Amino acid sequence: MDVLVCDLGFSSAKWIYSGRKGRIVSAFSYNGENLLIGEEALLTSGSSYLKTMEELVRYYPVFVEHCQKVAATEGDLLLAVGLPYSFWQEQHRPGGAVPALAKSLTGGAVKEVAIFPQGLGGLRDYLDKLEERPTGNVLGIDIGFNTIIFTLFSPQRKQIIHGKTLNKRGVHQMATSFLLPRIKSLAPSGTFTPVEIAFLIEKGYLQYGFERHDVTREIREAGVAYIEHIIRDVQGELQAHVGMHADFERVLLFGGGSALVKDEFPAKNIEVVILPEPEFANARGFLSLAGGK
Repeated sequence: MDVLVCDLGFSSAKWIYSGRKGRIVSAFSYNGENLLIGEEALLTSGSSYLKTMEELVRYYPVFVEHCQKVAATEGDLLLAVGLPYSFWQEQHRPGGAVPALAKSLTGGAVKEVAIFPQGLGGLRDYLDKLEERPTGNVLGIDIGFNTIIFTLFSPQRKQIIHGKTLNKRGVHQMATSFLLPRIKSLAPSGTFTPVEIAFLIEKGYLQYGFERHDVTREIREAGVAYIEHIIRDVQGELQAHVGMHADFERVLLFGGGSALVKDEFPAKNIEVVILPEPEFANARGFLSLAGGK
């Protein structure tokens, strides 16, 4: 049975199937009786975005169906999906959202559903590529559009020591609090829609009429400053909840927000690793956890 991965986040759904992969913008709009998904929705007025965990769970089947069409799946499928760690932990119980989501996703070609905590996928993806497991703890930080998921993992014990989802963080916070102040002379209005922020960071420039302003340096500076800020926050959370067991020897950065720091991240005492194609790290890990290739 083939494995289809559909890792739905607040900015995009990442899918992997049969050696191919792609991204679908987490936007939707109603065109009469039809529900438009992804970039098609962005072309219409009144497009909406996933904003809450309840919306993420409610629209997951719609995005999975869209991923099946785009990936052109064939035959029976084992579907691997993910949810933010804290929500997964709270709702992974009888009557919770995790088993309810699995039930809503089962049907048609989808014969089995595996739901993994986002954050664990990136760790699995990294460890799969190592010849031997690290002796010390590894801290994975999944930087999304408006969430950050951190996971302290013990490779030797093969278990999560502590993890948490930080809401209202991520790329949107980085852009509004760290990037816009650096480019305020080029952005007099001072406000951007979520889509504009995503395009600005991906393209690396602002354009007004015939003038194009390169802001890649400002994006990198803002990204480094923001990630340093996040690592300090995460260390505080770990000290408060784990105490002496909060040590780690390397930090893994993945998720779409990790593309903000495309080169090596400056660090003094801790090794910081930016995973390749970081936006697909969770999905690759889910594929491995589900037994796919």
